[in-house]
Amino acid sequence: MASWFFNSLVALVCFGLWAFLPKVAVRYISPKSVVIYEVLGVFAAGCVFFLTVGKNIDTDLRGVLPAIVTGVLGTVGFLCFLYALTVGSVSVVATLTALYPAVTILLAVVFLRESITLRQVAGVGLAIVSVILLSRG
Repeated sequence: MASWFFNSLVALVCFGLWAFLPKVAVRYISPKSVVIYEVLGVFAAGCVFFLTVGKNIDTDLRGVLPAIVTGVLGTVGFLCFLYALTVGSVSVVATLTALYPAVTILLAVVFLRESITLRQVAGVGLAIVSVILLSRG
């Protein structure tokens, strides 16, 4: 099995749990409290990663700044996701927010000049149709 495929499957399971477990959490604590505990989890994982990297951590600002902005955007997005979960169905909220690759694809085409095939356009279109079908249920 190719390493990219194995890592993709692990990411799939992690992201599936990442989208499901907050629905359980917001049943008992506020979205802002969930974010605090989520950040503690990220910090704990970050400490483990830091220990494995040690003094070899990269410091090129061209990578550091986008990485920090990614953390901020991820936290803000997660908080909005939690607020959506407090009133919305996890199946619909998770599916709608899982359309983020459509934004990523658009940005990659415009700014990174990556190409997109007709099949990929069709895939994004079908994903959008799936959200419409799920949200009307």
